[in-house]
Amino acid sequence: MKTLNKILLFALFFVATSFASAQELKDLEVVDVKRNIPLAETDPVYKDFYIKLNGPSPLKKNLVVKATRKISVKDASMKPIGDFKTVVGLLKIIHISDSIAVAREFKLTPREDEPMIEQIGIMVGDTIDLSESFTDTSKKKTALVEPAAEI
Repeated sequence: MKTLNKILLFALFFVATSFASAQELKDLEVVDVKRNIPLAETDPVYKDFYIKLNGPSPLKKNLVVKATRKISVKDASMKPIGDFKTVVGLLKIIHISDSIAVAREFKLTPREDEPMIEQIGIMVGDTIDLSESFTDTSKKKTALVEPAAEI
């Protein structure tokens, strides 16, 4: 009986820690998107994606991660058929705080070989997938801004 209790206790502990780890990763999702308003045609346009973090995060500065979207498929009578995830694009982490990470668009996934999505681009509700993530070691691109004309 003691052995059975130990096995059950171990199984319960294993399930609880697995659930907590899965929940932590599940919670990595885009919760807000902000972009600057350029004042001149030469000003760079930035779009920041805010990612909610719960506790210690596997994200770090310059890490490039996949943004995925869950697609729900329904038949003509609107009966759910099933769900799948598709990659929308890549984000590069530019800042980390205790509860939020900020990322910028690194590259959008072309739709030629991927399922169509209703809204092109990364948006609120998209989730972060850490599989195949990598650290971007390329040098920063500096915005080319022409000097102001003298008046």
